[in-house]
Amino acid sequence: MRLARIVGQRLRVDAPTPGFARLLAFQATGAAGDALIALALAGSLFFSVPEADARDRVALYLLLTVAPFAVVAPLLSRTLDRHRGSLRIAAVLTALGRGTFAWWLTTRLDSLLLFPIAFGLLVLSRAVLVIRGAALPDLVPPQMSLVQANASLSKMNALAGMAAVGPGLLLMRSVGPGSEAMFAVLVFFAGALPAALIPSQRGRRSREQRREARGVAYGVELRQALVAIGGMRLLVGFLVFHLAFAVRREDLGSIGLGLLVGAAAFGSLVGALVAPRLRRVLREEGILAASLGIAGLVGIVAGRWFSLPTAVLLVFSFGVAAGAAKVAFDSIVQRETPEGARGWAFARFEARLQLAWVVGAAIPLIVPIPSGPGAAAAGVIANLVGLLYILARRRVHQRRALRDQS
Repeated sequence: MRLARIVGQRLRVDAPTPGFARLLAFQATGAAGDALIALALAGSLFFSVPEADARDRVALYLLLTVAPFAVVAPLLSRTLDRHRGSLRIAAVLTALGRGTFAWWLTTRLDSLLLFPIAFGLLVLSRAVLVIRGAALPDLVPPQMSLVQANASLSKMNALAGMAAVGPGLLLMRSVGPGSEAMFAVLVFFAGALPAALIPSQRGRRSREQRREARGVAYGVELRQALVAIGGMRLLVGFLVFHLAFAVRREDLGSIGLGLLVGAAAFGSLVGALVAPRLRRVLREEGILAASLGIAGLVGIVAGRWFSLPTAVLLVFSFGVAAGAAKVAFDSIVQRETPEGARGWAFARFEARLQLAWVVGAAIPLIVPIPSGPGAAAAGVIANLVGLLYILARRRVHQRRALRDQS
C-alpha cells in the first residue's frame, strides 16, 4: 500500500500537464500488469522443472520475445506514421488486448496454450514501447526536457511494477495460482481509460512526407547510439540468464533470486532518477558512454570476487546503467527523428534491441560459463563498447570540424 501511495505521489509530481499525466497513468497500469504476469509465468517456465527442461523452456521463451517485433514493426509503424490520430486508438486497443489475453491466461497456466497466450501478451507489450516513444515528444510539458520526460516514464514503470509485486504474491498465497493473473486483467483494463484520454492530433501524412522523414531519421548519431545501447542490451540479456542459472547451481533458491530481481528493479529506478541529473553536465551521448564504462568496471570487480553480494552489486549496477542509457537513447531518437518517422524508428530500433537481448540471453543457454569469468567478461565487453562509442563520436566531430574549415 505504501508503494501504491508513492506511485500516486510521483504521478502528481511528474505530470504538470493533463496529457503527460494520462500517458504516465497508461504506462503505470501496463507496468503493473506486466509484473503480475511475470509472477504468473515464473514458476511454470523456470523454477518448477529440472535445469535441462528449464533451458528448453527458456529457449522457447526467447524465441517468443523476439518474434512479436516481426508482427509489430511493419504493421504498427506504418499505421502510426500515416495517421496522426492513431496513437490514442492504438493505446486503447493494446490495453484492452492485454486485459483479454491475461484473462485467458488465468485458467491456462498448465496448458500448451500458455505459450501462444504469452506470445500475444508480448506482442502488445512491445507495441506499447513503440506507442510511448512515438507519442512522448508531443506530450512533453514545456518545462521538461526529453531526458526528464523519458526518465519520468521509466520511474513510473519501475515504481508501478514494484507496487504490484506485493499484492500479487499475497494473492498467490491466499487465493492460489492464477489469482495474480486475474488481478492483472483488472489492471490492464483500467489502463484503457487514461489511454482513451491521451491528446491526439488529426490528419493524415502523405507517402512523400513519411519517406522524407525516414530518410532524415537514420543519421550517423542514431546509428552509433544504436550500437552502444545494443551492446548494453546484449550484456543485460546475458547476465539475466547467466546469473539465473548460477543461482540454480549454487542452490541459492528463491532468496538469491529475489535479491537479484530486487536489485535489478531498484537499479532501473535509480538509473531513471540519475539520468536527468547527469543531463545537466553531459549530453545524451555522454550518458550512454558513462553508463557502459561504470557497468564495465563493476562487472570486472564482481567477476574477480564473485559471490552473492557481488552478484547483487553487479545486477544493481547494470540496472542503473541500462536504465540511464535507455533514457538517453530514447531522447536521442526523439531529438533526431522527425514526427512522421517516429513510429517507424521506434519499431525498428526496439526490434533490434530485443534481438540483441535475445542473442545475449542465448549465450549461457548454449555454453555453460562459470559464474565469475562470465561476469568479468561482461564487464570487459561493456568497457570495449563504451570506448569504441567514444572513439566513433570523436571521429565524427573531427570530420565535421574539417568540413567546416574547408
